[in-house]
This record gives sequence, C-alpha cells and structure tokens, in this order.
Amino acid sequence: MGMESVFKLSVVLNMMDNMSDKLGGAQKNVGQSLQAMNTGFGGFQKAGAVLTGIGGGILGASAKLVTATFDTQDALGELKSLGVEDLKAVEDAARSFTNTWAGTSKAEFITASYDIKSGIASLSDEGVAKYTELAGLTAKATKSTTGEMTSLFATGYGIYKGFYSDMSDMEFGEMFSAGISTAVKNYKTSGSEMAASISTLGASATNAGVRMEEQLAILGQLQSTMSGSEAGTKYKAFLNAAAGAGKKLGLTFTDSNNQLLSMPEILTALKGKYGDTIDAVEKQKLKEAFGTDEAIALIDLLYGDIDGLSSGIDGLQESMQGGAEATQTMAEAINNTPAQ
Repeated sequence: MGMESVFKLSVVLNMMDNMSDKLGGAQKNVGQSLQAMNTGFGGFQKAGAVLTGIGGGILGASAKLVTATFDTQDALGELKSLGVEDLKAVEDAARSFTNTWAGTSKAEFITASYDIKSGIASLSDEGVAKYTELAGLTAKATKSTTGEMTSLFATGYGIYKGFYSDMSDMEFGEMFSAGISTAVKNYKTSGSEMAASISTLGASATNAGVRMEEQLAILGQLQSTMSGSEAGTKYKAFLNAAAGAGKKLGLTFTDSNNQLLSMPEILTALKGKYGDTIDAVEKQKLKEAFGTDEAIALIDLLYGDIDGLSSGIDGLQESMQGGAEATQTMAEAINNTPAQ
C-alpha cells in the first residue's frame, strides 16, 4: 500500500474520530491492521479488502449519525410549533436522559415532549422537559414505552390534577409517577395495562370523589384476573350504579356530602348484610340492584379480600407521598440489570 493511500485514510479517520466517540478507536484499529497486513505477499489485496470494510462501516455510522440529527431537528421543529421557545432546555433534558437511561433516543424523547405539551398546554417549557423525564423514567420502571407513559401522563393530568389543585404541576407529576410504578410492582401488572385501565375508567371515580391511591389499588387488584381495559370497564360500571344500588338494597353507600364511600367501606357494608359469602340468590338480588354483570364481577373479585385491598390503598398512599423515589428505585434496578 502506498504512503499516499495511508495518508488519505488517516485523514478520513481523523475526521470520523472527531465526529463521534463511537468511532474514536477506528484509526487505531486500522493502523494495527495495516501493520499486520504489510508483512507478506498478500498485503496489498488484504489492505484493499480491509479498506473496503472500514469504509462501509464508516459510511454506515455516518448515516446513522446524520439520520439521528435530522430526526432530532424535526422533533424540535414540531415542538416549536406548539409555542415552546426554550428548545435548549428540552434538548438538554433529552441528552441527559438518553445518556443515563438505555432504550430511548433524543428524537424519541423530544417527540414525547411534543405529546406532553399537546396534552398539558399549561406547562412551562421547563415543565415540559421535566414531565417528559418523569414519563420516561416511569416507562423504564414499568417496562413500558416512553410513548405509552407520555400519553398516560397527559391523560392522568386531565383526570386527576383538578382533584389535587393544591399541588404544583411537578409535585402532582411525581406523585402520579410513584402511584403508577408502585401499582405495577405491587400487583404484578405492567405500565401499559395500567394505562389501559385508567384510560377506560376515565374520570368516573375522580368525579365520585375517589382518591387516586384507591383507584389504582382497585384497578391493580382487578388485573390479577383480567386485562387493564376490563378492569376499567368493571370499575366504571360499579361506580355508575353504586349510589342507587345502595338504596335498593337498603344500605347507604354515600356519606353526608353525598360522596361515595370508599370501596372497603362499601364491601364491608355488603358483608354486614350477606356475611362472608354471597350465595346465588343473594347475587341475583345484587345484580338487580347494580344492573350489570360487570359490577357484580367486581364485587366477586374484591369481596373476599377487603383487608388486602385496604392494605394496598395504604401502601400506595405512602409511596405516593414520597414523590418519584419509588419510580427512581425501580428504574435504576432495571437499568443496572445486565442484559441476558
């Protein structure tokens, strides 16, 4: 191989080393390869083959870098269209997040920021960045995607934030993150299933005055035998009929402010009337009162473990009071687990 060819290759490699740390060792490896190949009759042919391979690798890496850059710029442009001015805050957050947590690209993070801003227009530019970080962290902790958790955070904000109006956006976001992560851990479900259950339930429970930790505990416990969307459907059917059903059964399921009692209190009232088990005749009376099979299915599944439900609610409340600490711990455990 002529010195001119080696010089040209060296120049190209220097350029690529400056472009990316990932290519930083390329020049060193080629130098070692050339030294080994130039000892023997077949050195020229081998050198040409290696140069072809190295060149293809460089072009492939370059193409990925360029594509990633274009994707990032496109995502920033979309975010700017929503009125976000401090794009640097979002890009810096994206860089920090992707350098810490595996599995999400900068472009994906910024696209998630777009979804957050679309769903929660009141957030400041810095708030958009921080909410996206929380959604991404929750995704990592619950083995779901950043996109799924971004959508859930936007939905959850609309459903629950008014109930917790005394909290700042960030305080609420951290509490919500802890609730989702803890429910996933305690009830052996997933982030995507919890998202489906909350989306299906909507604001029915919140409008009835049910606190978030109770909602998450009920949805989580139901998912031991059904999907998230089924859990949301059954809980919604129960809520829609509960107040009227209590009157038909000669029981009171509301407090002095006409707000629904907690689920453990309602189940305890039913147990006081029917005992530890509900026979077929009694179940038929319950169905006449509640009107749907879905509501009765919920009672069947929760009736036998009222204490467990109460403990689950208390555990969620405690975790949610700690902010995003529970989510952080779960995410770190997953991130630090060696790949199989």
